[in-house]
Amino acid sequence: MSSYLVVFVVIIILMLREKQIRPTRMWITPILLIWIMCSSILNSDKLTPISFILYFICLIIGLGIGIWRGKLEKIRVNHERGIVTSQSSVAGVIVFLGILLLRLLAANWGKEHALIALTNALMFIPLGSVCARRYIIYMRYKQLTG
Repeated sequence: MSSYLVVFVVIIILMLREKQIRPTRMWITPILLIWIMCSSILNSDKLTPISFILYFICLIIGLGIGIWRGKLEKIRVNHERGIVTSQSSVAGVIVFLGILLLRLLAANWGKEHALIALTNALMFIPLGSVCARRYIIYMRYKQLTG
């Protein structure tokens, strides 16, 4: 449990610091998340229509959360250095950590098929959130840089 606490503290520190926006590197994390999702779904025993419905619902929820988090993001242009930076809001960090905690709780509840499908579906929320947030940041970056 203490290792999770350390990871959460590191995530909070990294998310709250101001960082330079690099459009060429923005899509690495979503691609890695998609790869993790595909491997975990393909390794599950049964894929049912209900599990696909759960995946779709969680993806839509994640996209909505990501749009909201992207709009809360503080994006600035540093004219002296010629870079665009972003900083996550506290509310966005709390939502992200809440999603991670929800998935951890669901993973610890059990290993029955229904819960495995739920934990796989809950991975779609961070995926949708990260993709939508990065898309919003990219669009705002394009507006600022013209």
